[in-house]
Amino acid sequence: MPLEVEVVSRVRRLYHTDHADMVIIPGSEGEMGVLPQHAPMIVLLQEGTIRLYEGGRVTESLQVSGGFAEVTPTRVTVLADSATPV
Repeated sequence: MPLEVEVVSRVRRLYHTDHADMVIIPGSEGEMGVLPQHAPMIVLLQEGTIRLYEGGRVTESLQVSGGFAEVTPTRVTVLADSATPV
């Protein structure tokens, strides 16, 4: 079962997919991997790179400067202070 991932800034939606196998997010305590069926949580983001994996390879990388991520078993929503594609 793949993850749905959405990355939004204050202005617009920057990225969306419903086929991610894994997402790596830069949490305030360090990088964190999210797989399908992950426990629900809210994560404070630090400056870093979000990496999205589909089919075992990185398909998208976004540089974020902070914000929050909401993780559910089927979805990751990132509310970024700012984000740009790498």
